[in-house]
Amino acid sequence: MTKILATERLHLRPFEMADLPYLVPIYGDEAVMAIRKIGVRTPDQTETELAGIIEHWRDRGFGLWAVIDKTDRSLLGECGLRYSGYGQEVEISYGLSKQTWGKGLATEAAFAILDYGFGAAGLEEIVAIARASNHASHRVMKKLGMHLNKTWESDGVGLVRYSVTREDYIRHQTARTTPT
Repeated sequence: MTKILATERLHLRPFEMADLPYLVPIYGDEAVMAIRKIGVRTPDQTETELAGIIEHWRDRGFGLWAVIDKTDRSLLGECGLRYSGYGQEVEISYGLSKQTWGKGLATEAAFAILDYGFGAAGLEEIVAIARASNHASHRVMKKLGMHLNKTWESDGVGLVRYSVTREDYIRHQTARTTPT
């Protein structure tokens, strides 16, 4: 199974513990993490999170990829697949550093991840769970062809669940790339 992915502007590869110094500022950024489900992380908490990401890869054969800028090879954040924590659903997750916002990089990375999930990984459905207040993430989910199908509250935080099946994703991709 291919574990390194490439898009026009990005390389995506499995995380390594050597990525920790570059991930700490992203996970410690209040603006970035305020919209993430896990919230701001200390360096020690980031190390624990990174170990969990690597363990997920080892145990499941897929996980969160490090999102790397092709131009300067800097770590921009994460995007990938993991079990959601809300059952056995596989969730797409993405979180990029503040300087990348508004450039379409989350969407670009997420398309590559869905292609992998429905292709090499053979998944039938992928979900996305986000804070209800994270409207930028909702826009990415909609661009991916995902549909809102659940809202709820957990520990006082509003959450949403979007999903897309393999069949719907293929249909969305075909419509997206077919000239009008």
